[in-house]
Amino acid sequence: MKFFQDFLPAYSEPLYRPPSEAYSLIFQITEGCSHNRCTFCGMYINKKFRLKPMNDVFTEIDRIPEDFADSVKRIFLADGDAVVYPTDSLLSILERFSEKFPNLERVSSYAGARQFSLKSADEWRALSEKKLKMLYFGMESGNNIVRELMNKWGKIEDILPVLKEISTFIDLSVMIILGGGGKRYSREHSIDTALAVSEINPKYASLLTLFMRRNRDYFRKIETPTMGDLLEESKMIISHIGGSDITFRSNHVSNFVSLSGVLPRDRNRLVKELDRGIELLKQRKLYDTYPDYYMEDC
Repeated sequence: MKFFQDFLPAYSEPLYRPPSEAYSLIFQITEGCSHNRCTFCGMYINKKFRLKPMNDVFTEIDRIPEDFADSVKRIFLADGDAVVYPTDSLLSILERFSEKFPNLERVSSYAGARQFSLKSADEWRALSEKKLKMLYFGMESGNNIVRELMNKWGKIEDILPVLKEISTFIDLSVMIILGGGGKRYSREHSIDTALAVSEINPKYASLLTLFMRRNRDYFRKIETPTMGDLLEESKMIISHIGGSDITFRSNHVSNFVSLSGVLPRDRNRLVKELDRGIELLKQRKLYDTYPDYYMEDC
């Protein structure tokens, strides 16, 4: 272990990455989240946001041994929205990656709505040409009422045009949060989210179940959803997603039923799997059970 510690980048904890980036080399070019005000999320609640100086990033890149660098095919940029980094500096970092890692295929990052709006389409295209090929977008909901409850940045209609354009040259993975609208806004949340995903037509879309790390009163006005409600919501979202060839996943540890397929091709099979899950909840008398949505630490 000491060998790896001698050359790996210096990380400030906690450090998060998507499950699909398990084998990626992580460079933490920002710390924390530039927004950090979502009412349900506390991933970076105890971290002050900052851009890591570019020279520090270059030093960490240069420390990687050549024999290890040859094996690197994917890099993930942390923390919560690393692409907030100024475009010219980010381009320089990406260029340094290409020089250091001869077999690099893809660089990826989380990205929030605000980050998509801060850069022009031309800037995103320039970044993609330097191997920024994948962005994980926490849309959470396509309904503006729910987005406001979540304290997400921007209205969905203002975000969609840039996402549609970017998706033509950068792979987008759109993340959706089940239960975000509670019982009261479940239908609006489900249908509007499905329509937004359809319009973006991302390469990937995934469902995660709401688990809050702050704001215990989140459900006070919108009614806490049950386990059954969450599976019904999953069905509604899947039933309304159009588009073409969207790789769909609902296999996060927070989900009650693991799903995998391509939409809209596999819609009927996925709905049947959810129906079986709903029936199982009813048999075990769990359909009307409330999950513990609040997490002290993750």
